[in-house]
Amino acid sequence: MTTGRAARVVAVLAGLAAGGCVERRFVIESNVPNAQVYVDNRPIGAAPAHSPFEYYGYYTVMLVHPGYETLTKRVHVVAPWYAYPPFDFLTEVVWPFHIRDVRRYYFELHEAPKTRVDDLLNAADALRAYGQDLPPPARPAIPKAPHGAAPLPPGAGPVAPPIGPQPGLVPSVLPPG
Repeated sequence: MTTGRAARVVAVLAGLAAGGCVERRFVIESNVPNAQVYVDNRPIGAAPAHSPFEYYGYYTVMLVHPGYETLTKRVHVVAPWYAYPPFDFLTEVVWPFHIRDVRRYYFELHEAPKTRVDDLLNAADALRAYGQDLPPPARPAIPKAPHGAAPLPPGAGPVAPPIGPQPGLVPSVLPPG
């Protein structure tokens, strides 16, 4: 009788050990195949990408593909009823069946606008002209001594190079202007 009872106890314990497991997975899909997918700044592969997740809550999903604007979204993975106490213990340890929780997310990537070289050069020229038209500062910056060094005397600091030709230097071969 004792061997029969021991066999039943072992069978029940083995059944409990084999039972209960929740598999949580993301499936991230996109309208652009092979877009690189990152979940919380961790690369998980090219779309459609699959990845397990540990907890329910907020995740940051980022999709990147050349020629498309990078898309970053914050998604909330809502916990199902069996993820709350005391059901979580029962489904993880005691429940005799395997539970699969697959969360699918679909993201639309949009093409990046084409930048015209002329527009970029015109914007650079406008910024350069704006910088050259600025008035001199009312209070010029005072040079500071390195940490632990003696303070610099007034008028000391970086000296601007002299203007005009200097002996020993090769003149520029570019035309002026």
